[in-house]
Amino acid sequence: MNPITTQLNYYTSRAISLHVPGHHNGTIGNLDIKLSYDMTEITGLDDYHHAETIIADSERLLTRHSDYQSRYLVNGTTTGLLSVLQSVKSSSVAVMRNVHKSVFNGLTMAGLKAYILPTTVSTVSQQYAGIDFSMINKKDLEEVTLAVLTYPNYFGETYDIKTAIEFFHDCDIEVLVDEAHGAHFDIAAGFPVSSIHYGADYVVQSYHKTLPALTMGSVIHIHHQASLKNNIRRYLSILQTSSPSYLVLSSLEQAHAFYVNYDAANFWQKRSILIQQLSHQVDVVEMDDPLKLMIRKDSYSGTALQSLLEKQFIYTELATLSEVLLVLPLWHEGDHFPMDRLLTAIKKTDVTDIPANNMIQAKNTLPTSPGYFNPVEGEERIVSLVEGIGYYTAQSLIPYPPGIPFVVAGERLTEGHVTVLQKYVGQGIRIHGMIDGKITIVE
Repeated sequence: MNPITTQLNYYTSRAISLHVPGHHNGTIGNLDIKLSYDMTEITGLDDYHHAETIIADSERLLTRHSDYQSRYLVNGTTTGLLSVLQSVKSSSVAVMRNVHKSVFNGLTMAGLKAYILPTTVSTVSQQYAGIDFSMINKKDLEEVTLAVLTYPNYFGETYDIKTAIEFFHDCDIEVLVDEAHGAHFDIAAGFPVSSIHYGADYVVQSYHKTLPALTMGSVIHIHHQASLKNNIRRYLSILQTSSPSYLVLSSLEQAHAFYVNYDAANFWQKRSILIQQLSHQVDVVEMDDPLKLMIRKDSYSGTALQSLLEKQFIYTELATLSEVLLVLPLWHEGDHFPMDRLLTAIKKTDVTDIPANNMIQAKNTLPTSPGYFNPVEGEERIVSLVEGIGYYTAQSLIPYPPGIPFVVAGERLTEGHVTVLQKYVGQGIRIHGMIDGKITIVE
Protein backbone atom coordinates (compact mmCIF):
# COMPACT_ATOMS: atom_id res chain seq x y z
CA MET A 1 0.00 0.00 0.00
CA ASN A 2 1.20 3.48 -0.92
CA PRO A 3 -1.58 5.76 0.39
CA ILE A 4 0.11 9.07 -0.50
CA THR A 5 1.04 8.01 -4.02
CA THR A 6 -2.35 6.43 -4.64
CA GLN A 7 -4.19 9.58 -3.58
CA LEU A 8 -1.88 11.82 -5.61
CA ASN A 9 -2.55 9.72 -8.70
CA TYR A 10 -6.28 9.94 -8.08
CA TYR A 11 -6.29 13.72 -7.83
CA THR A 12 -3.83 14.59 -10.59
CA SER A 13 -5.63 12.37 -13.09
CA ARG A 14 -8.82 14.44 -12.92
CA ALA A 15 -8.40 17.50 -10.69
CA ILE A 16 -8.56 21.01 -12.13
CA SER A 17 -6.21 23.28 -10.19
CA LEU A 18 -7.28 26.78 -9.16
CA HIS A 19 -4.79 26.76 -6.31
CA VAL A 20 -1.04 26.86 -5.76
CA PRO A 21 1.57 25.77 -6.85
CA GLY A 22 1.90 27.96 -9.92
CA HIS A 23 2.55 25.15 -12.35
CA HIS A 24 -1.07 23.99 -11.71
CA ASN A 25 -0.59 20.23 -11.89
CA GLY A 26 2.20 20.62 -14.43
CA THR A 27 0.02 22.41 -17.00
CA ILE A 28 1.77 25.81 -16.85
CA GLY A 29 5.36 26.69 -17.74
CA ASN A 30 6.41 23.52 -19.60
CA LEU A 31 8.81 22.59 -16.79
CA ASP A 32 11.72 20.41 -17.87
CA ILE A 33 12.04 18.26 -14.75
CA LYS A 34 13.50 14.75 -14.95
CA LEU A 35 14.13 12.30 -12.14
CA SER A 36 17.72 12.11 -13.38
CA TYR A 37 18.11 15.77 -12.33
CA ASP A 38 17.94 14.67 -8.69
CA MET A 39 21.69 14.96 -8.23
CA THR A 40 24.23 15.81 -5.55
CA GLU A 41 27.25 18.12 -5.50
CA ILE A 42 29.44 16.13 -7.87
CA THR A 43 32.17 17.78 -9.95
CA GLY A 44 30.63 20.36 -12.28
CA LEU A 45 27.38 20.89 -10.37
CA ASP A 46 28.67 23.54 -7.91
CA ASP A 47 27.62 23.72 -4.24
CA TYR A 48 24.56 25.69 -3.14
CA HIS A 49 26.17 26.55 0.22
CA HIS A 50 29.39 27.75 -1.45
CA ALA A 51 28.29 28.71 -4.94
CA GLU A 52 31.10 29.57 -7.36
CA THR A 53 30.07 28.38 -10.82
CA ILE A 54 26.67 27.35 -12.26
CA ILE A 55 24.57 28.18 -9.16
CA ALA A 56 26.35 31.51 -8.68
CA ASP A 57 25.82 32.31 -12.38
CA SER A 58 22.15 31.39 -12.15
CA GLU A 59 21.63 33.58 -9.06
CA ARG A 60 23.15 36.55 -10.86
CA LEU A 61 20.47 36.15 -13.54
CA LEU A 62 17.86 35.94 -10.78
CA THR A 63 18.38 39.53 -9.62
CA ARG A 64 15.40 41.80 -10.38
CA HIS A 65 16.94 45.09 -9.31
CA SER A 66 20.51 46.39 -9.37
CA ASP A 67 20.37 47.35 -5.67
CA TYR A 68 19.81 43.75 -4.56
CA GLN A 69 21.55 40.40 -4.41
CA SER A 70 19.17 37.48 -4.88
CA ARG A 71 19.47 33.96 -3.50
CA TYR A 72 17.54 30.78 -4.15
CA LEU A 73 15.69 29.31 -1.17
CA VAL A 74 15.32 25.54 -1.35
CA ASN A 75 13.36 25.19 1.90
CA GLY A 76 10.67 27.73 1.11
CA THR A 77 9.97 31.32 2.07
CA THR A 78 9.90 30.28 5.74
CA THR A 79 13.69 29.89 5.81
CA GLY A 80 14.14 33.34 4.32
CA LEU A 81 11.95 34.88 7.02
CA LEU A 82 13.63 32.87 9.80
CA SER A 83 17.11 33.81 8.56
CA VAL A 84 16.31 37.52 8.75
CA LEU A 85 14.73 37.22 12.21
CA GLN A 86 17.64 35.17 13.57
CA SER A 87 19.96 37.94 12.39
CA VAL A 88 18.20 40.64 14.41
CA LYS A 89 20.22 41.65 17.47
CA SER A 90 17.70 43.96 19.11
CA SER A 91 15.02 42.73 21.48
CA SER A 92 12.03 43.91 19.46
CA VAL A 93 10.54 43.98 15.98
CA ALA A 94 7.26 45.30 14.60
CA VAL A 95 4.90 42.99 12.72
CA MET A 96 1.56 43.26 10.99
CA ARG A 97 -1.22 41.08 12.40
CA ASN A 98 -1.41 39.10 9.16
CA VAL A 99 2.18 37.92 9.08
CA HIS A 100 2.43 34.21 8.44
CA LYS A 101 2.69 31.85 11.42
CA SER A 102 6.34 31.23 10.50
CA VAL A 103 7.13 34.82 11.55
CA PHE A 104 5.81 34.22 15.06
CA ASN A 105 7.69 30.91 15.12
CA GLY A 106 10.80 32.84 14.14
CA LEU A 107 10.26 35.40 16.89
CA THR A 108 10.01 32.59 19.43
CA MET A 109 13.14 30.88 18.11
CA ALA A 110 15.10 34.13 18.25
CA GLY A 111 13.67 35.19 21.62
CA LEU A 112 12.35 38.44 20.15
CA LYS A 113 9.51 40.56 21.44
CA ALA A 114 7.21 42.16 18.91
CA TYR A 115 4.99 45.21 18.68
CA ILE A 116 1.92 44.12 16.72
CA LEU A 117 1.03 46.96 14.39
CA PRO A 118 -2.55 48.22 14.14
CA THR A 119 -3.74 46.47 11.01
CA THR A 120 -6.75 47.46 8.94
CA VAL A 121 -9.40 45.05 7.67
CA SER A 122 -10.47 45.06 4.03
CA THR A 123 -14.12 45.74 3.31
CA VAL A 124 -13.80 43.47 0.27
CA SER A 125 -12.31 40.27 1.71
CA GLN A 126 -13.00 40.87 5.43
CA GLN A 127 -9.31 40.00 5.94
CA TYR A 128 -6.33 41.99 7.22
CA ALA A 129 -5.08 44.44 4.63
CA GLY A 130 -2.86 47.47 5.40
CA ILE A 131 -1.52 49.43 8.38
CA ASP A 132 -3.41 52.05 10.38
CA PHE A 133 -0.59 54.55 10.91
CA SER A 134 -2.88 56.92 12.84
CA MET A 135 -2.95 54.41 15.72
CA ILE A 136 0.82 53.98 15.98
CA ASN A 137 2.54 55.60 18.93
CA LYS A 138 6.15 56.07 17.84
CA LYS A 139 7.27 55.51 21.44
CA ASP A 140 6.28 51.86 20.91
CA LEU A 141 8.84 51.72 18.09
CA GLU A 142 11.83 53.05 20.05
CA GLU A 143 13.42 49.60 20.52
CA VAL A 144 12.32 48.28 17.13
CA THR A 145 14.98 47.82 14.43
CA LEU A 146 13.00 45.70 11.95
CA ALA A 147 9.43 45.81 10.65
CA VAL A 148 7.91 42.72 9.03
CA LEU A 149 5.21 43.57 6.50
CA THR A 150 2.93 41.30 4.47
CA TYR A 151 2.39 42.45 0.88
CA PRO A 152 0.09 41.48 -0.72
CA ASN A 153 -2.24 39.69 1.67
CA TYR A 154 -3.22 36.10 0.95
CA PHE A 155 -6.23 37.29 -1.04
CA GLY A 156 -4.29 39.45 -3.49
CA GLU A 157 -5.04 42.80 -1.87
CA THR A 158 -2.33 45.45 -1.87
CA TYR A 159 -1.82 48.75 -0.06
CA ASP A 160 0.57 51.71 -0.29
CA ILE A 161 3.72 49.73 0.40
CA LYS A 162 5.93 52.63 -0.69
CA THR A 163 4.55 54.89 2.06
CA ALA A 164 4.84 52.06 4.60
CA ILE A 165 8.52 51.48 3.79
CA GLU A 166 9.24 55.21 3.94
CA PHE A 167 7.48 55.48 7.32
CA PHE A 168 9.69 52.85 8.93
CA HIS A 169 12.85 54.07 7.24
CA ASP A 170 12.13 57.54 8.64
CA CYS A 171 12.09 55.84 12.08
CA ASP A 172 15.47 54.24 11.30
CA ILE A 173 13.81 50.81 11.07
CA GLU A 174 14.68 48.33 8.34
CA VAL A 175 11.87 46.57 6.48
CA LEU A 176 11.38 42.89 5.65
CA VAL A 177 8.56 42.35 3.17
CA ASP A 178 6.94 38.94 3.04
CA GLU A 179 5.96 39.08 -0.63
CA ALA A 180 5.22 35.37 -0.74
CA HIS A 181 2.18 35.82 -2.96
CA GLY A 182 3.81 38.42 -5.20
CA ALA A 183 6.56 36.53 -7.03
CA HIS A 184 4.78 37.38 -10.30
CA PHE A 185 4.47 41.11 -9.56
CA ASP A 186 5.77 43.36 -12.38
CA ILE A 187 5.34 40.45 -14.80
CA ALA A 188 3.22 42.55 -17.17
CA ALA A 189 1.12 45.69 -17.35
CA GLY A 190 -1.92 45.39 -15.08
CA PHE A 191 -0.11 43.47 -12.32
CA PRO A 192 0.93 45.12 -9.03
CA VAL A 193 4.38 46.59 -8.45
CA SER A 194 6.85 44.71 -6.25
CA SER A 195 8.14 46.30 -3.05
CA ILE A 196 11.63 45.76 -4.42
CA HIS A 197 11.16 49.04 -6.33
CA TYR A 198 10.58 51.02 -3.13
CA GLY A 199 13.75 50.24 -1.23
CA ALA A 200 12.62 47.42 1.07
CA ASP A 201 15.71 46.03 2.80
CA TYR A 202 14.69 42.37 2.45
CA VAL A 203 12.06 40.86 0.16
CA VAL A 204 11.10 37.18 0.22
CA GLN A 205 9.00 35.69 -2.59
CA SER A 206 7.43 32.24 -2.92
CA TYR A 207 8.09 31.47 -6.56
CA HIS A 208 6.24 28.18 -6.21
CA LYS A 209 2.94 29.87 -5.31
CA THR A 210 2.33 31.76 -8.54
CA LEU A 211 5.18 30.90 -10.93
CA PRO A 212 5.85 27.43 -12.38
CA ALA A 213 8.33 26.20 -9.77
CA LEU A 214 8.28 23.17 -7.50
CA THR A 215 6.89 23.54 -4.00
CA MET A 216 9.49 24.91 -1.53
CA GLY A 217 11.13 26.93 -4.31
CA SER A 218 11.46 30.55 -3.17
CA VAL A 219 13.79 33.55 -3.50
CA ILE A 220 15.17 36.19 -1.14
CA HIS A 221 16.30 39.62 -2.37
CA ILE A 222 18.75 41.40 -0.04
CA HIS A 223 19.52 45.10 -0.46
CA HIS A 224 23.23 45.84 -0.87
CA GLN A 225 23.10 48.38 2.00
CA ALA A 226 21.05 46.20 4.38
CA SER A 227 22.71 45.92 7.79
CA LEU A 228 21.91 42.23 8.34
CA LYS A 229 23.05 40.91 4.96
CA ASN A 230 26.13 39.02 6.18
CA ASN A 231 24.33 37.35 9.08
CA ILE A 232 21.43 36.40 6.81
CA ARG A 233 23.71 34.59 4.40
CA ARG A 234 25.16 32.65 7.33
CA TYR A 235 21.74 31.67 8.68
CA LEU A 236 20.53 30.65 5.22
CA SER A 237 23.17 27.91 5.30
CA ILE A 238 22.41 26.97 8.90
CA LEU A 239 18.64 26.69 8.48
CA GLN A 240 18.44 25.12 5.03
CA THR A 241 19.10 21.50 4.18
CA SER A 242 22.67 20.41 3.60
CA SER A 243 21.35 18.40 0.64
CA PRO A 244 19.58 21.04 -1.51
CA SER A 245 17.40 19.66 -4.26
CA TYR A 246 18.66 20.29 -7.79
CA LEU A 247 15.10 19.62 -8.92
CA VAL A 248 13.93 22.64 -6.91
CA LEU A 249 16.89 24.73 -8.08
CA SER A 250 16.26 23.86 -11.72
CA SER A 251 12.56 24.62 -11.39
CA LEU A 252 13.38 28.02 -9.86
CA GLU A 253 15.76 28.84 -12.68
CA GLN A 254 13.13 27.86 -15.26
CA ALA A 255 10.40 29.76 -13.41
CA HIS A 256 12.50 32.92 -13.47
CA ALA A 257 13.09 32.55 -17.20
CA PHE A 258 9.32 32.10 -17.60
CA TYR A 259 8.80 35.31 -15.60
CA VAL A 260 11.28 37.33 -17.65
CA ASN A 261 9.82 36.23 -21.00
CA TYR A 262 6.13 36.13 -20.09
CA ASP A 263 3.52 37.41 -22.54
CA ALA A 264 0.22 38.11 -20.75
CA ALA A 265 -2.08 38.20 -23.80
CA ASN A 266 -3.45 34.70 -23.22
CA PHE A 267 -3.87 35.37 -19.52
CA TRP A 268 -6.15 38.36 -19.95
CA GLN A 269 -8.21 36.60 -22.62
CA LYS A 270 -8.79 33.41 -20.61
CA ARG A 271 -9.32 35.29 -17.36
CA SER A 272 -12.12 37.28 -19.00
CA ILE A 273 -13.78 34.10 -20.30
CA LEU A 274 -13.55 32.44 -16.88
CA ILE A 275 -15.04 35.44 -15.06
CA GLN A 276 -17.90 35.56 -17.54
CA GLN A 277 -18.68 31.86 -17.03
CA LEU A 278 -18.42 32.08 -13.24
CA SER A 279 -20.73 35.10 -13.19
CA HIS A 280 -23.62 32.94 -14.40
CA GLN A 281 -23.39 30.93 -11.17
CA VAL A 282 -21.82 33.09 -8.45
CA ASP A 283 -20.73 36.62 -7.63
CA VAL A 284 -17.14 37.25 -8.72
CA VAL A 285 -14.90 39.72 -6.88
CA GLU A 286 -11.77 40.87 -8.71
CA MET A 287 -8.82 41.57 -6.41
CA ASP A 288 -5.91 44.03 -6.77
CA ASP A 289 -3.81 41.13 -8.01
CA PRO A 290 -5.50 39.85 -11.19
CA LEU A 291 -4.22 36.35 -10.41
CA LYS A 292 -6.68 36.13 -7.50
CA LEU A 293 -10.47 35.96 -7.68
CA MET A 294 -12.98 35.59 -4.86
CA ILE A 295 -16.36 34.02 -5.49
CA ARG A 296 -19.39 34.11 -3.22
CA LYS A 297 -23.09 33.43 -3.22
CA ASP A 298 -25.41 35.45 -1.04
CA SER A 299 -26.26 33.72 2.24
CA TYR A 300 -24.16 30.61 1.61
CA SER A 301 -20.93 29.63 3.33
CA GLY A 302 -17.62 29.52 1.54
CA THR A 303 -16.93 25.95 2.66
CA ALA A 304 -20.23 24.74 1.21
CA LEU A 305 -19.50 26.47 -2.09
CA GLN A 306 -16.00 24.99 -2.16
CA SER A 307 -17.39 21.48 -1.62
CA LEU A 308 -19.83 21.97 -4.46
CA LEU A 309 -16.99 22.88 -6.84
CA GLU A 310 -14.99 19.87 -5.71
CA LYS A 311 -17.85 17.61 -6.83
CA GLN A 312 -16.90 18.78 -10.34
CA PHE A 313 -13.20 18.20 -9.52
CA ILE A 314 -12.47 21.93 -9.34
CA TYR A 315 -10.06 22.43 -6.44
CA THR A 316 -9.65 25.93 -5.03
CA GLU A 317 -7.11 27.59 -2.74
CA LEU A 318 -9.26 28.06 0.35
CA ALA A 319 -12.69 28.85 1.71
CA THR A 320 -13.52 31.47 4.32
CA LEU A 321 -16.78 31.88 6.20
CA SER A 322 -18.37 33.48 3.16
CA GLU A 323 -16.07 33.24 0.10
CA VAL A 324 -13.88 30.93 -1.93
CA LEU A 325 -10.46 32.07 -3.15
CA LEU A 326 -9.25 31.07 -6.61
CA VAL A 327 -5.63 31.31 -7.73
CA LEU A 328 -5.57 31.56 -11.51
CA PRO A 329 -2.86 30.10 -13.73
CA LEU A 330 -0.53 32.35 -15.68
CA TRP A 331 -1.97 31.08 -18.95
CA HIS A 332 0.38 31.29 -21.91
CA GLU A 333 0.80 30.15 -25.49
CA GLY A 334 1.23 26.38 -25.51
CA ASP A 335 0.09 25.71 -21.93
CA HIS A 336 -1.72 22.47 -21.09
CA PHE A 337 -4.28 23.81 -18.66
CA PRO A 338 -7.69 22.07 -19.12
CA MET A 339 -9.59 25.30 -19.81
CA ASP A 340 -12.45 23.71 -21.77
CA ARG A 341 -12.99 21.10 -19.06
CA LEU A 342 -13.01 23.85 -16.41
CA LEU A 343 -15.66 25.87 -18.23
CA THR A 344 -17.81 22.77 -18.72
CA ALA A 345 -17.47 21.84 -15.04
CA ILE A 346 -18.57 25.34 -13.99
CA LYS A 347 -21.65 25.04 -16.19
CA LYS A 348 -22.54 21.79 -14.40
CA THR A 349 -22.23 23.41 -10.97
CA ASP A 350 -25.62 24.26 -9.48
CA VAL A 351 -25.41 26.40 -6.36
CA THR A 352 -29.00 25.51 -5.48
CA ASP A 353 -27.57 22.11 -4.50
CA ILE A 354 -26.13 23.69 -1.35
CA PRO A 355 -28.30 22.57 1.58
CA ALA A 356 -29.87 25.29 3.71
CA ASN A 357 -27.99 24.19 6.84
CA ASN A 358 -24.77 25.33 5.15
CA MET A 359 -25.92 28.91 4.92
CA ILE A 360 -23.43 31.40 6.30
CA GLN A 361 -24.09 32.43 9.88
CA ALA A 362 -21.73 35.37 10.34
CA LYS A 363 -19.10 37.58 8.76
CA ASN A 364 -15.42 37.49 9.65
CA THR A 365 -14.35 39.38 12.78
CA LEU A 366 -10.72 40.33 13.40
CA PRO A 367 -8.93 42.38 16.07
CA THR A 368 -7.18 45.45 14.61
CA SER A 369 -5.70 47.35 17.56
CA PRO A 370 -1.99 47.41 18.45
CA GLY A 371 -0.72 44.56 20.57
CA TYR A 372 2.38 42.89 21.96
CA PHE A 373 3.97 39.52 21.41
CA ASN A 374 6.15 37.99 24.08
CA PRO A 375 7.54 34.45 23.84
CA VAL A 376 5.59 32.65 26.57
CA GLU A 377 7.10 30.49 29.29
CA GLY A 378 5.52 28.72 32.23
CA GLU A 379 3.53 25.65 33.18
CA GLU A 380 1.20 24.61 30.38
CA ARG A 381 -2.25 23.09 30.72
CA ILE A 382 -4.72 21.72 28.16
CA VAL A 383 -8.23 23.10 28.54
CA SER A 384 -11.36 23.53 26.47
CA LEU A 385 -11.57 26.64 24.33
CA VAL A 386 -14.09 28.28 26.67
CA GLU A 387 -12.06 27.38 29.78
CA GLY A 388 -9.10 29.20 28.23
CA ILE A 389 -10.76 32.62 28.43
CA GLY A 390 -8.60 34.99 30.47
CA TYR A 391 -5.42 32.92 30.10
CA TYR A 392 -2.41 33.43 27.83
CA THR A 393 -2.27 30.98 24.95
CA ALA A 394 0.78 28.74 24.71
CA GLN A 395 0.25 28.24 20.98
CA SER A 396 -1.13 30.52 18.30
CA LEU A 397 -4.67 29.71 17.17
CA ILE A 398 -4.56 29.78 13.40
CA PRO A 399 -7.42 29.25 10.93
CA TYR A 400 -5.83 27.22 8.15
CA PRO A 401 -5.69 28.08 5.38
CA PRO A 402 -4.45 30.76 5.07
CA GLY A 403 -2.21 30.32 8.15
CA ILE A 404 -2.63 33.82 9.63
CA PRO A 405 -2.76 33.70 13.46
CA PHE A 406 -6.10 34.86 14.85
CA VAL A 407 -4.81 34.65 18.41
CA VAL A 408 -1.05 34.92 18.79
CA ALA A 409 0.82 32.73 21.27
CA GLY A 410 1.33 34.94 24.30
CA GLU A 411 -1.91 36.87 23.82
CA ARG A 412 -4.66 36.69 26.43
CA LEU A 413 -7.70 34.80 25.14
CA THR A 414 -10.93 36.80 25.29
CA GLU A 415 -14.62 35.96 24.96
CA GLY A 416 -14.58 37.79 21.64
CA HIS A 417 -11.80 35.52 20.38
CA VAL A 418 -13.74 32.42 21.41
CA THR A 419 -16.97 33.56 19.76
CA VAL A 420 -15.24 34.00 16.40
CA LEU A 421 -13.23 30.77 16.69
CA GLN A 422 -16.43 28.84 17.37
CA LYS A 423 -17.90 30.31 14.18
CA TYR A 424 -14.84 29.17 12.22
CA VAL A 425 -15.15 25.63 13.59
CA GLY A 426 -18.87 25.62 12.85
CA GLN A 427 -18.09 26.33 9.21
CA GLY A 428 -15.64 23.41 9.01
CA ILE A 429 -12.45 25.51 9.07
CA ARG A 430 -9.44 23.86 10.74
CA ILE A 431 -7.78 25.71 13.63
CA HIS A 432 -4.10 24.97 14.11
CA GLY A 433 -3.32 24.98 17.82
CA MET A 434 -6.68 23.46 18.74
CA ILE A 435 -7.31 19.70 18.83
CA ASP A 436 -10.73 18.23 19.59
CA GLY A 437 -11.88 21.61 20.84
CA LYS A 438 -9.00 21.95 23.31
CA ILE A 439 -6.16 24.44 23.48
CA THR A 440 -2.99 24.85 25.53
CA ILE A 441 -2.71 27.77 27.96
CA VAL A 442 0.07 29.04 30.18
CA GLU A 443 -0.65 29.27 33.90
